[in-house]
Amino acid sequence: MAALSPWQIFTVGAIGGMAGFVGLVLAVLLGLGLYAAVARLYDALAAHCEQRRALRDGRRRLASVTTPDDLKDRP
Repeated sequence: MAALSPWQIFTVGAIGGMAGFVGLVLAVLLGLGLYAAVARLYDALAAHCEQRRALRDGRRRLASVTTPDDLKDRP
């Protein structure tokens, strides 16, 4: 087996370094995407729980929901 020249060793190291960097960037992007998805789910769950709590307490529904009573109030 022939020994690698210093230039070949440098090239292999550079390719490995670039592959590692691309892997880290992809991991960061995946993490950010998962964080955004979890944040959206958490906000949706909080809104749903608030809606259920308002209905259970007998309060008027939240503004995001239109009821037949809301339509009757219109002129």
